[in-house]
Amino acid sequence: MKPTVDEVKAIVRFFHRSTTATEKLKSTQRQMGMPEPRLKQECITRWNSTFHMLKRILETKGAVISTLAVISAPVDPLRREEWEVLQEACTVLKPFEQVTVEISAHSDVTASKMLILCKGLQRVTAEHQTRVTTGKVAELVAALCASMDRKFHRIEYNSVLSETTMLDPRCKRLAFNENRERLIKLFRE
Repeated sequence: MKPTVDEVKAIVRFFHRSTTATEKLKSTQRQMGMPEPRLKQECITRWNSTFHMLKRILETKGAVISTLAVISAPVDPLRREEWEVLQEACTVLKPFEQVTVEISAHSDVTASKMLILCKGLQRVTAEHQTRVTTGKVAELVAALCASMDRKFHRIEYNSVLSETTMLDPRCKRLAFNENRERLIKLFRE
């Protein structure tokens, strides 16, 4: 994925540095009857910024392609295969963004949701293994699954997460497999 993401970064950087290109992009968006959002740049300190950058360039795809062709930009336009990779990557990464937003909520208790969200994220990502059609995204999905398997292995045995989940009536029936009965017994003692 890195070469494709790097190409997107170069395109976004070009539009951010050139006021002429930015104005032409806005003009093209207006002519196409599209909303006129700015392209988003990746920020390494923001967890989902790469996803947001890819999503935004997909939303403005037609205008970006047209503008790059008209202004003879010094950056290479994305090929059809790269647009397909971006589309599939965004489909795979969207649940991660949704979970990040849910966990980052300031007004809600989130510890009790962690087990459900982690397991759900693992399940959804594993389902993508059979759905993706591009090799680059298949590699991304495999890496995500392997990483989650390592990090979330036996997560329901984490006492803090298990106890908060068991105490939350919205979550306790959804989060546990074999550990549930042991925890119920522990709480009754």
